[in-house]
Amino acid sequence: MDDAAFKKLFSHPRLIELLIRRHVPEWDEEIEYATLERWPTELIDERLRRRYPDMMWRARTIDGTTDMILLLEIQGRPERHMVLRTTSYNVLAVQALIEHDKELGRGERQLAVESLVLHHGDRQWNAPTRLRELFRDSAPDTYRVVEPLPPDAPPPGPLDLPQMILGLAGVGAETDMMEHVPTLRRVVEGCGDEDFDRFMARGVKAMLRSKGFDTDQLKEAMTMATVETEFRRGWDAVRQAGQLTLLRRQAARKFGSGTAEELERLLARTADGEQMGRVATAMVDCDVADDFLARVRGTG
Repeated sequence: MDDAAFKKLFSHPRLIELLIRRHVPEWDEEIEYATLERWPTELIDERLRRRYPDMMWRARTIDGTTDMILLLEIQGRPERHMVLRTTSYNVLAVQALIEHDKELGRGERQLAVESLVLHHGDRQWNAPTRLRELFRDSAPDTYRVVEPLPPDAPPPGPLDLPQMILGLAGVGAETDMMEHVPTLRRVVEGCGDEDFDRFMARGVKAMLRSKGFDTDQLKEAMTMATVETEFRRGWDAVRQAGQLTLLRRQAARKFGSGTAEELERLLARTADGEQMGRVATAMVDCDVADDFLARVRGTG
């Protein structure tokens, strides 16, 4: 008796009901058997190849909260990798169903999937029935989630590097990045691999550029140490430029535009954080432009 004959016999919903009652008994009292319907067996994979399971049925539970997909494969002999085939069919069927049923796509109803292999051969079925039975010490039907380190995590080491990299996605402010880059450099250097250090330097530079942190000196950095150094210098320059702009505006308001221009000239090449602080103090203390500029020059 060939598979085509079996397909014809199992094309009646009454036989599918009997299969569920006996061989998937945990769903017997939940399925609304009046909703049983044949499901198209042409499935399209990601490479646009057509896949054809033997039979597929769909039914809904009595309470209307769940759709069940029942896959039937008719086999005359055991096939070691049958579970791979049934899994791929089920995944493609679920993807198609979610794409066409908006309620399922939004999670408003749940999905259940069951597979039955109807074996009509003489040999006893001895192939794996669970996907994990084909693999050593792993479960390919599951996955593990890797997330950024929590804020209260202990000081990181090399094993924490993947999570540290993920955490960079949420770092936007320059001050926060100034905390992350040195720690990242220390952990990368702790791996003791110069080639890996250079690889990470290229990757971190690309990440910094994507966040708007970029200088000519940073482009030339080849190691994590030089990336940290040039990033720090670039940030200091940006910060000082911002402070200079603010001080110039304040000087223009208090002493006039001429004093503001002279201040900018005086600080253009020699300004550092300490000098910026002295200028800010002088601006508060002085009421006359000449006195203010004398303080800035260091003669007042």
